[in-house]
Amino acid sequence: MDTSSLPPIAIRSSRVQTAVALGTPDRVPFVPMLGNIYSLGYDVTIYDAMKDAKNLMPAMEKLLAQYDPDLLNAPTFFPIDVLEFAKSTCMCWPGETHNLPLNTPYQYIDHSYIETDEDFDDFLRDPSYFLLTRVAPKRYAGLSGLAYFNPYGLCGPSPLSFADGLTPPAIEAMEKLIASAKMAMGYIGGLISLELRAIELGYPVFGGAVALNPFDEFADCIRGLIPTITDLLTDPEKVAIATERWGEISIPTAIAKAKMMHASYIMIPLHCGIDEFMSPTNYEKYYWPPLKKLITAIINNGITPFILCEGGYNSRLETLLDVPKGKVIYSFEKVDMKQAKKILGNTACIAGNMPTSALISGTPEKVVELTKKLLDDCAPGGGYIMSNSISLDNVDHRLMEAWHEATLKYGKY
Repeated sequence: MDTSSLPPIAIRSSRVQTAVALGTPDRVPFVPMLGNIYSLGYDVTIYDAMKDAKNLMPAMEKLLAQYDPDLLNAPTFFPIDVLEFAKSTCMCWPGETHNLPLNTPYQYIDHSYIETDEDFDDFLRDPSYFLLTRVAPKRYAGLSGLAYFNPYGLCGPSPLSFADGLTPPAIEAMEKLIASAKMAMGYIGGLISLELRAIELGYPVFGGAVALNPFDEFADCIRGLIPTITDLLTDPEKVAIATERWGEISIPTAIAKAKMMHASYIMIPLHCGIDEFMSPTNYEKYYWPPLKKLITAIINNGITPFILCEGGYNSRLETLLDVPKGKVIYSFEKVDMKQAKKILGNTACIAGNMPTSALISGTPEKVVELTKKLLDDCAPGGGYIMSNSISLDNVDHRLMEAWHEATLKYGKY
């Protein structure tokens, strides 16, 4: 297909979508996975990025001009004002609250909100009530009054039951919840302005629409990563039921949000299913089924899943075949890419595995060597996107430029 007469954004989109469909575009698409490079690489503190996303506008414009990606991994930061107002206990962030330097990356704190068998039973009996009254008050100390919210009291025989359902502490927490939501919406407006500016400049974007494997989301946000992995040895069926029920709500919600955003891609970062954490048997029995449901639902809604396979994934490659042909991107952090191409090449587009460490502390010569090897192993026959292993933070711009130039020079079909 001749795309030369199309506008730049259409040319870039077509290049990526041709690779997704396992075809050969004019050249291999260049799609770096971006993180704190938006701030650390362009003299904007992470603190300022988290105060107002619009502070990243000049940095994003410089990055686009410098590296000309075929698909832009949109900035993703969280609002400090919301974290501080709601008194988050599940994250750390730069600034005075945690006495951390202004360029400290924000960090999740792994915690289990289901600490006993009775807790697990309570969650399965009524997940919504458990989340609202047992989890949210602990994740956000400013919402501690939600522990006193009684939705059942709202449905009593008398209008006086409103006072049973919403006690003064619960009312205060609800007011803070509404205020937090409004603050978050304001920050999201800044992120949207960044994406709209990128589109205006001719760059398609991804990364604003995100979904998690229900297994990961349950582990990350409710049970805790280590306890969830341990549960697979002690009580795996409870985990299966919990993740299934989580997915019944989270999957349609993620797709509805992506549609509202008119997103062409949904990014799915995979956390718990890596070779180092989980046996192949448990992966296929407990991790893959909810992930496959998510992937299938996304595809059925006309959106492309962009799946980030974090950690080692060599023992999972055969399982990843169980998806519709030419509809999925698998981006790898640490895998034998020649083997991945051999196994997945006729089914899914593959990406990633350019060592981000080489873009931080390597040499231009080494970066070019690694780029050429990836192209030699993965580009023939199409269905390949040049990308890196993990998000780019404090990189050496000389090395990034060497990577970009080598991709364009040696990635032609």
